[in-house]
Amino acid sequence: MDFVRSPGPDLPNGARVGSYAGALAAFALASCASWAYWYGVPLSAEVAALAGLFAALMCVVRPFAVRLPGGAAVDGSGALRALAAVTLGPVWAALACVPYALLLGGRNRLIACYETVRTAAGVSLAATVFSAAYGQPLAGAPGGEPAPAAYAALAAGLALVAADAAAGVGLLGLGCGREAGRAWREVVLPALPPALAGALVCSLTVTALLIYGPAAAPVLALGVFAVHLLARRIRGRREEELRLRERAGRLEEAALSAGMVFGAAILGELGRRDGYAHRHAAATAVYAADIAREMGLDGRRAERLRVAGFLHDIGRFGLSGDPSSHPERGARMLEEAGLGELAGWVRYHHERPDGRGRPRGLRGPWIPVEAKILAAAQAYAGMVLAPPRGAGVGYEAARRELCDGAGTRFDGEVVRAFLRVLDTAPEDYRAAAGPRFTYPPEPASGAAQSPGA
Repeated sequence: MDFVRSPGPDLPNGARVGSYAGALAAFALASCASWAYWYGVPLSAEVAALAGLFAALMCVVRPFAVRLPGGAAVDGSGALRALAAVTLGPVWAALACVPYALLLGGRNRLIACYETVRTAAGVSLAATVFSAAYGQPLAGAPGGEPAPAAYAALAAGLALVAADAAAGVGLLGLGCGREAGRAWREVVLPALPPALAGALVCSLTVTALLIYGPAAAPVLALGVFAVHLLARRIRGRREEELRLRERAGRLEEAALSAGMVFGAAILGELGRRDGYAHRHAAATAVYAADIAREMGLDGRRAERLRVAGFLHDIGRFGLSGDPSSHPERGARMLEEAGLGELAGWVRYHHERPDGRGRPRGLRGPWIPVEAKILAAAQAYAGMVLAPPRGAGVGYEAARRELCDGAGTRFDGEVVRAFLRVLDTAPEDYRAAAGPRFTYPPEPASGAAQSPGA
């Protein structure tokens, strides 16, 4: 793939990266040794000079690398490495990649070692794929048929893309502790289009080389330049996308903060009437956010669940008819306030996994997980606080109610997560008391707190 990791400080998990590099080195050595055994290694001044030319070209394109948001840096080396593999075979191609790999590593010996074995493993795989499809490297078979060679070169280029992508995800996961899916989305995926373009450039160059000979050099040069332009275009679009996301995030945070202020005014009025609604809202907000974090939801969703928990009962304001309609009414109020994502959660917070809830009678899989969290959070808060007509129950009784309702009234996974939070929390937290349960709550933010804070 045409993406490389920029040299930087020592990786947090250097020992793992060393082991990972050792595994790649073993693969590359085994591949090269097998190749040498079956096909031999040509020892001629022409092949050595060609390897030197490829090495020089890779080093020339490196300073023009285009850095993408997320950590990848795209250059034209993918097409050159793939072309070296199909032309020279794995041994000479791996040697040709050494100066380029050392340039990537800079003064960081670990990164230099990793880049050396990564490029060697990639070109070894590409050369193996090409030989399986075509027979032998182009340097050993001048004047071959263009079409079969072009298809084989494309397959080799795609194999190199796959090898670089896998190596990149592995490095980010082992060395930097990134989750594999996140590393794929943020670093590897944006660099895929130029990488695939590099594989196509390799195929076109092989075709031109077999038809026109050395006159095919302009095809390679123009192809590498096209990859560079594509990378610059992707960078521009990604930067614009990130700017738009940042702006949308600021607007969303403003809407959430405004919603908290709006809800505080409504719930404050309800609380003055019954002495309960505002405390119930504040407690539901705390419990919903903590359950979300315990279940592994990201910080953004946990914070939005906190706001949704605080606002889940605003539909009761001014309601003179059937009180069971308050979820739908509250959802419409949130939609009108520009909080459509939260509206869906509030609309379904009285649904039940057994299908006996309201307003739609949805069953478990059709209820949003956020609504399931709100259901458990608001029910527990209602049990431990003193409602307008009745007395609150203790922690043990409320805990039994959650357990008895798991799978019918409440989602089982949500209940288990909530119990883990409650069982390790102090007494005041279990009773919805303490500084985190004060009214009005803090404005919307991304800050995370533990139950004992």
